[in-house]
Amino acid sequence: MKILIVEDNVQLNDTLKEVLEINGYLVDTAFDGEEALDYLNATEYDLIILDIMLPKIDGYQVCQLARDKGINTPILMLTAKDRLEDKVKGLDIGADDYLVKPFEIDELIARVRALIRRASAEKSNIIKIGEFVIDLNRREVKKNGTKLMITPKLFCILEQLLRNRGKVVTYETLMNKCWDINDYPTRETVRANIKLLRKILQDRDIIHNVSGVGYKIE
Repeated sequence: MKILIVEDNVQLNDTLKEVLEINGYLVDTAFDGEEALDYLNATEYDLIILDIMLPKIDGYQVCQLARDKGINTPILMLTAKDRLEDKVKGLDIGADDYLVKPFEIDELIARVRALIRRASAEKSNIIKIGEFVIDLNRREVKKNGTKLMITPKLFCILEQLLRNRGKVVTYETLMNKCWDINDYPTRETVRANIKLLRKILQDRDIIHNVSGVGYKIE
């Protein structure tokens, strides 16, 4: 497991690195927001420990930019700010947890383990296909880091294709899973929605026709 520490206090940064390495983690360290983004663009991490008050680019911006790029790595924010509005702001822009300084090292390690466990459980529900990142838990689709506006029904169709990746999903399966029985969907209804889904994805090749049977994603 690999962790990125982003903390401008050299002593604290060194202490966290030492403790995490003792606990069996690989650790990279950054001391400002720009350096953190360079690391995130080059390496995939299992967890980011991110201070808010950073030189050049603050932790809020680093978190926001990471999420905008489709980086879903868990983020544990560190800060001396303990106001509710500060915590809410961090969580709203994509942080997963929040720890107020000063803190006990044992608590930090416990939170690190919990976040990594949770992420491991959820990782199977985050699917990457080319320039797309599909989060089945959050019901989100991003293309090159930009969130696409997609209706629940179209997401349902996409989800069925992804959960059966490499297999043909029949018209009947899509109608049963994504339409209410009182909607009286037909094969033409499915075709029209697939056409709309392709238009939103701006990629005709991701969904393959299987003539007379249904569709699949390789």
